[in-house]
This record gives sequence, structure tokens and C-alpha cells, in this order.
Amino acid sequence: MERPRIKLKPKTKNVLQEMLFIIVGITSMMFLYYFFTWWGLKPYLGEHVYDAYFDTGYAMLEILIQGVTFGIMFGLINLLVDNTGLSKKSFGSIILIKSLLYTAAVFLSQLVVYGVYHVFSLVPVELLKDMQDELSLSIMISMGVYFICVILLINLILQINRKFGYGEFVSMITGKYHKPRKERRIFMFLDMKDSTGNAERLGHYNYSRLIQSCIHDLTDLIIRYKAQVYQYVGDEVVLTWPTKKGMQDLNFINLYYAFEQRLDDKRDYYEKQYHFLPEFKAGVDEGIITVTEVGDIKREIAYHGEVLHTAARLEKMCNRLGKKVLITQKINVNLQAVNGYGKELMGEFQLRGKEHKEKVYGIYRID
Repeated sequence: MERPRIKLKPKTKNVLQEMLFIIVGITSMMFLYYFFTWWGLKPYLGEHVYDAYFDTGYAMLEILIQGVTFGIMFGLINLLVDNTGLSKKSFGSIILIKSLLYTAAVFLSQLVVYGVYHVFSLVPVELLKDMQDELSLSIMISMGVYFICVILLINLILQINRKFGYGEFVSMITGKYHKPRKERRIFMFLDMKDSTGNAERLGHYNYSRLIQSCIHDLTDLIIRYKAQVYQYVGDEVVLTWPTKKGMQDLNFINLYYAFEQRLDDKRDYYEKQYHFLPEFKAGVDEGIITVTEVGDIKREIAYHGEVLHTAARLEKMCNRLGKKVLITQKINVNLQAVNGYGKELMGEFQLRGKEHKEKVYGIYRID
């Protein structure tokens, strides 16, 4: 009998992948420090003390234990900061908080090493004490500078990966989009209803805070439903999926209505802070687009094609047709099942820039 496969949620999968990257990265860098700098530091060490320790072979075990332990704590620190109110603090405050937590993690990971050594009596206590006595300022500075650089490097890679979207960073590094190439994708233009009126009522400062709050509530849903952020344009978010991934389990529809539910769940917060509950509308189209890497000073992945123009125009039509989500005939044909949702043909429309009329459908949730 075949055992059932455990299917992880997209966000959980991304968190575990990021954690694994951190653990492997930190541990690898620690091994590199040992192999490439150890012989240069030997003149600063007392004779026979560290030689005796390295002869036991437990130095490798120390690096492995500390690397894995610190990597786990490193990942948990990032997870804590990213998923709590700390993420809304200033960039400088976040750097300071993370730095303090990373420093504590270094000491805790070292304590774990000593704890393992003590419990299993792997290394004589006298030898550990002698090693501590022989630690010089030069070694401590060398290790401190090295690991600060390692932490900065890993955080930089993680932030770049989030900037370009999960998976896009690898594509840029490998030059996948160095030359234009065609892909089949879904695009969703997600925009706030009555954005101009809301901005006038709230003022620019509070309106910006409102957008921040909405994007914060949307972010984990983007990960859950396997979307990628193409652009933030004012109060508009442009999301994209490879067609197969977007159609799978109706990810693109589920994301919209999960976002609507998330906002409704936080109704008290929004009405208290901004005196109304924000609502969003979406236009969605699917088809072949061209994707390429553009820019030198500021580099990013750019998408070109009629799909984007059509999705943007559908989003603008939502108010006129009284619908929250509008899709094209191409999307409608590819929908295999819409359990929990209904479809309504809104008519055929001559969209600007199109030679032929486009059938437009409204998607609504069946309660």
C-alpha cells in the first residue's frame, strides 16, 4: 500500500527551504573559515593546546553543531522579525534588533557545543579551559569580522531573493532572462476601489500607511498561493503566475478571495485606523508574454505583451460592470472547475488596442 505523501503549504515550504539554505550556508562558511584561515592563525595560538584539540577530530563536530544550531536560530530570528510587528519598524531599528539577536545566537550556539561535549564527555574539561585561556584578541577579532561578513552576505542573498521574488534571483544569476524569452503566464492587476477618493479623505501620509497595511496583509497570501509580485504601482499590485501554477487549485482566484477575507477579518483594525474597510478589484488575463532582464543601474525582470494591457483594462472595468474580478475568455476556457465560485458572461467588449471584441466574465464567490 502506497503511503500518503505529506503536502506542505507553500509558505511552510518556502520557510523550510530558506531555513535549509541558511543552515547549509552558515555551516559551509564555518568550515571554510577553518580550512582557509586556520594555518594563518596558528602563530597567535599557544603551542600544543589547540593542536591537541584538533588532533581529536572534534573540531569538525564543533563546527557542524554550531553551524546547524546557529543556522536554525538565524532562520528563526528572521522569521520572528518578518512575521511580527517588528517588520513595521524602521530599517535601522530592524538592523539593530537583528544584530543583537544574532549576537545572542552566536553565544547560545557555542553553549550548545559545550553542552554536547559535557553531556557526552567528548573532550576533557581541562582541555576546553586551556583553549579558552589561549584565545587571543587577534583570533576573536578575526572570527568576529568573518562572521559579520557571513551574516551580511546571507541576509543580502535572502533580501535579493525576496526583492525579485522566490526563484527569480536564481534566474537572474544564471542569466535565464539575459536574452528575451517567451513564457505563458497569468497576470492579475489588483487595485483598491475608489483610491482617489480614499487618498483625498485620508491625506497622503495616512493613505500611504493604509497601503502599507494592505500589502502587509497580502504578502503571506502571495506566498501561499504561489504568486510572484511583478510591480507595486501606487495602490496597485501586479501579480503573476506561470499558467500551470496559477490554474492549479485555482490559485489566482483563491488569492483574491483569501485577501478579501483577510481584510474583512481585520475590519475592526481598518475602521479604527482609517474609518473604512478597503476593497479591491482585479482584472486577470493569460497568454504568451516576453520576459527579459532590463536595466544596468537598477536591474529587474520585465514582462511585455498584450496580456498585461488586457488585465489592466479589465481591472478598470470592474467598477463599471459592478464586479470584483473580471477574466478573459482565455482564462475561462482553461478553468477546469470552479467549485465554490460562479461565472457570469458580462458581454463582449472592444478593449482599447484590440482588433476584435473580447468576451469578459465575472467571477464571484458562492457562499
